[in-house]
Amino acid sequence: MSFGLPNFFGFAYSEDQLLVLRLLKESKKRGGSKVILMSAPAFVVDFDYKDFCPLMKGLGFDKVTELTFGAKIVNTCYRKYIKENKDKQEKFIATVCPSSVELIKNRYPYLKRFLLPFDSPMVAMAKVLKKNYPKHKIVFTSPCSAKKIEAKKAFYKKKQLIDAVITFSELKQIIAKERPKKKKVCHKFDSFYNDYTKIYPLSGGLGATLNKKGILKESEVVSTDGHKRLSRIMEKNLNKTFFDVLFCDGGCIGGNGVSSKLPIVLRKKRVLDYRNLSKRESMDGNHGLNKYFRGIDFSRKFD
Repeated sequence: MSFGLPNFFGFAYSEDQLLVLRLLKESKKRGGSKVILMSAPAFVVDFDYKDFCPLMKGLGFDKVTELTFGAKIVNTCYRKYIKENKDKQEKFIATVCPSSVELIKNRYPYLKRFLLPFDSPMVAMAKVLKKNYPKHKIVFTSPCSAKKIEAKKAFYKKKQLIDAVITFSELKQIIAKERPKKKKVCHKFDSFYNDYTKIYPLSGGLGATLNKKGILKESEVVSTDGHKRLSRIMEKNLNKTFFDVLFCDGGCIGGNGVSSKLPIVLRKKRVLDYRNLSKRESMDGNHGLNKYFRGIDFSRKFD
């Protein structure tokens, strides 16, 4: 593999792509920091599930995980916070999507006080990884370029938390150029959790996995996607309690970092098929235990 020399006869690598390749190259040196690839569950829109981990480890990543555990942590934080504050706060707006958060902060500042004060699944998962693998570098691959901006603001113990972010499209370009050989390893992720939060990237995925029983009625929840619909909902100031909002059409599967040209309905089917497949797969070791995130602060401010 060439590890990052620009291709002047086709496309030239972006700075983010070169950074990722540099991290992978350095990880192969004696004493170099190993690298974890952290992926959004929407990866199945652009990649084959059973090829993904072997291919990424062939590229040079030491571990490959996804955000399902981070999403579960966020759900737990949301549920506890809503339960404790519902009597004194009229609305709760999800903050998993950085573009939605910025839209609300800048266009509807009077709603900022309703933003749920917790990390996104990306940041929450990165904190878990840094706690459990403190010497590893962390790379995130995303369906959305807005995650690059969010990652630059994320710190853990006063140090930059996520070392690099590339979109699915950028990752596919790296694979096309570097042509890594798939490692003969298990296709399963090096994850702490599996199953239901894999539908997080779909419109309404958060609301569907929140376990609302006892804290929210279905009639109190609104789920929407696409910045135009999001804007209309915020301007109408609907009489709802929980707002599950994603900026891109269709949710994260419609992000600007997705390479697939499939219609949204077929992208959604790929995510649902992946979730259903994962339900039938067992995971090795202990997963989902609070020992992996005990002592981590997942709170966040929007000043």
